Amino acid sequence: MTNAKDATTTGSDPIRRPRVAVVATPFGFGPASKAYSIGEVLHTHWGVDVQYYGTDSARDFFSAQPDVRPLAPEAVGDTGAIDAVLNVLAPDLIRSSEEAARTYYVDSLGFMWQPSDIPDGSLLKRVHRYFAQDIFGSADHLTALGITGVTPVSGIVAETAPTDMSPRPRSVKRLLVQLGGLSNPAGRSSGEVYLALTARLLTALQQDPYELSIAMNRAGGTFSLGSLDQARQLSGRDFHVELATCAGVLSSPGMTTLIEVSRAKCPYVPLPPQNWSQVVISRHMARNSRLGIWDFLIGPYATVDAHVPEAQKAAQVGEINQLLARNAGYTTAYVDLARTALAEARVPDVGAPFDGARVVAAAIAEDLTKGKSRYGRGSHTDLKDHGTPTGEL
Repeated sequence: MTNAKDATTTGSDPIRRPRVAVVATPFGFGPASKAYSIGEVLHTHWGVDVQYYGTDSARDFFSAQPDVRPLAPEAVGDTGAIDAVLNVLAPDLIRSSEEAARTYYVDSLGFMWQPSDIPDGSLLKRVHRYFAQDIFGSADHLTALGITGVTPVSGIVAETAPTDMSPRPRSVKRLLVQLGGLSNPAGRSSGEVYLALTARLLTALQQDPYELSIAMNRAGGTFSLGSLDQARQLSGRDFHVELATCAGVLSSPGMTTLIEVSRAKCPYVPLPPQNWSQVVISRHMARNSRLGIWDFLIGPYATVDAHVPEAQKAAQVGEINQLLARNAGYTTAYVDLARTALAEARVPDVGAPFDGARVVAAAIAEDLTKGKSRYGRGSHTDLKDHGTPTGEL
């Protein structure tokens, strides 16, 4: 990866490769995962130099990937050699109409926004391109909210799973527990509350004949699962290895993990929601899944007011999770339903055909090649598709 801040060439250089800044909001690992998936296609397929920017869980995710050294988002504005910005769910980093004009915005949760989230005058309505991961009717919903020219794409995940690992048999009892980035608008305390609830549920499940392989944001060891604290933070490659060899996945119902396990055809059992977006996702899944555990999970959150600001909704979810962590009856009921779901071994059907990263990257590369990006200098380069790696879906 090229560090965009260290650029020494200029737009007048006829052989300089295009450079794209990739930023993601620190909302768990999902936005950063999608940003990295698109960035990897830009770099590997199209020869674009990519620099990643992020804080908190986004920085933690980027740092866990090979050869990535993320910078603070504020550094994007200091980089005159950037041709375009790929922004995943970080509207607060679009600070002017000029920045909007060079921004390719990716919205992975478009189905959940309210009119107050995209008011008149929002810079989201001025971005160069607006891509929606079109799940649960996101593209139509965003259009109804006043976003014009929305480009729908399918699930945005890493384009390939590792192809150089030795084949291994799938375990019959080892479960991957994926807790993600543990950050949301309610702050750090919300993640700590969620881990207290999760630790109670996992301790009860561990009494069954299951081995738990736990993955979450380590962030320098600042999050803990107490007596279960053998958790690791996985790179993208390690996560795919785990998916290929585990008996199933237990996870907070984040969109990225749902799409990943769908593509991997891996059995999936949801944990309770960490935040408001996961409540909304769980409601959609309850309407479309035959797993009874989804209906059970959404019940306690029926009192959350969908019309208050996102931080307030996240705080209400945290308060409910704090109560659930003290409720022995809830633990017993969850474990019974989880055992049933594990026995049924159902695979979710979310996000196919999973080519969203490729579609977004190709659109950015095409604009840079033709000089269409507002700040792009792509007309000075010979940008080519360098092919699809072996093993791509």
